[in-house]
Amino acid sequence: MTHRETTLARYQSPSSSKLLARVLDQPNLVAAVRELPPLALGRLIDAIGLEGAGELVALATTEQLGGVFDRDLWTAPAPGDDEHFDASRFALWLEVMLEAGEAAVVERLLALPLELVTLAVHQLVLVVDIDALAHEMSGGGEDTDQVEKALESCLYEEWEEFRLMARDGAAWDAVLAALLALDRDHHQQLRDILECCASMSARSIEDSGGLYQVLSDEELLETDNLAARDDRRAAEGYVAPADARSFLALAREGHAYREGRDPVTRAYFRELAPAAVPRGQAAGAPSLEHTQPHADVARLMQLIARATGEPVAPASRLLAAVPSAAGAGAARTRPIDLALQRLAQEYPEVYSARVEELSYLSNVLVSGYAYAGRRLRPVEASEAAVAICNLGLAHACRALRRPAGDERATAVLLRVPADRLFRIAWRDVHDQPALWSSL
Repeated sequence: MTHRETTLARYQSPSSSKLLARVLDQPNLVAAVRELPPLALGRLIDAIGLEGAGELVALATTEQLGGVFDRDLWTAPAPGDDEHFDASRFALWLEVMLEAGEAAVVERLLALPLELVTLAVHQLVLVVDIDALAHEMSGGGEDTDQVEKALESCLYEEWEEFRLMARDGAAWDAVLAALLALDRDHHQQLRDILECCASMSARSIEDSGGLYQVLSDEELLETDNLAARDDRRAAEGYVAPADARSFLALAREGHAYREGRDPVTRAYFRELAPAAVPRGQAAGAPSLEHTQPHADVARLMQLIARATGEPVAPASRLLAAVPSAAGAGAARTRPIDLALQRLAQEYPEVYSARVEELSYLSNVLVSGYAYAGRRLRPVEASEAAVAICNLGLAHACRALRRPAGDERATAVLLRVPADRLFRIAWRDVHDQPALWSSL
């Protein structure tokens, strides 16, 4: 009987391999990788599989990976739930980044917020003061014997006055290699991280209230990191799950806010204010985020879209279903489609505002609504947002005792924001997603 290797490896589909080869075999596309928006790069890595995307990760800039991490390292137990940091996913990223060498890993880690790296280390490694541990073990007794046995079976490394013990044995080699590389080049940064981790770990071995305190510290550290991450993504139109759930709950309860927008939407558009102009860029000049991509970048984004079945666009531009003045098809005859076309031609500023509002609603549905136990795909959420607003537009026209014809619908959409139209209709259709496509 021959011995077979039992090392587990994630299966990579032929289409993923072909996609990677197609990118890496063409120098112009290789160069375009470094110019992809983080969302597009993340989609490309997902299509290939992180374990097989080491060459792409090595090509990416630290700024790109920072944006990818904001999306990839935070997961929710179920669609619409709050997101939490995924330490095991961070460890997998370390393994992939180590393929490019330890110096590359150090560069990537230094580019991340120190609090985020600390959170990752604390969830992957138990850091304790060696003297404090020895004092704890000096009492003897049955409890001490059990602790000694546990320590003997635990992977660990001693670093100055600290003992680092693996919480996740599968991630230990990658984490330790990254920390040792950081120590060689940036000793003080590693000390800051380990001191913070040891301080939190120490509370878990105190006799009274220690465990509760350390859990509270861990939650606070994760909450602070999540808030900072949400702030970074807010400029792209990201809606946090808690905010999305709040908006949908208010709409379901029938709060119309006739005097203005609801608090969640007001806060969203306040945070979506234009970012500061980068140094060296003339005022009024378009930023890289909103300029037309280079031909090779556009081609690569098309490849990603075909491979993933989703258009690649920033979160504030998810609205693939909204027709433009020039590109609307003849098959679109809903009042809201015709009204949007009229606004694009006659009131371009209002049209832009309605598109932003519909994009916001799309992101609300992606973040806060679950259908058949899964999160809505961006294209599904975009079409649903338009369809639900179309129903709200019909209700608004009926309230004026006028049919929802082209002119009346345009007049209403000129004055009424899309988020209010959505609220008008959501109470009637929130539990009937199968009907949205017919609205």
